[in-house]
Amino acid sequence: MVSSWFKGKELAFAFGLNLSISRLGSVINAAVVPAVYDSNGLGAALLVGFSLACFSLVLSFGMAFLDQKAEEKMKKSKGNRNVAKV
Repeated sequence: MVSSWFKGKELAFAFGLNLSISRLGSVINAAVVPAVYDSNGLGAALLVGFSLACFSLVLSFGMAFLDQKAEEKMKKSKGNRNVAKV
């Protein structure tokens, strides 16, 4: 999805930002899950991880939906411009 919205130097920045945020998520996970495990046990740690994974899945479906709607809107606006040129 990133490569369809960004070109050139913007694409490199978007990929770098994407990678940085994913690695930041890994660091936060490595800090939070052991603390939850120590204070509440294995069940709570697994529940936190599962909840975050489900939250990420829902957000990815939302992002795909918004991307699809934006693509349809862009195609429609390009079609309207081509009709106006004729």
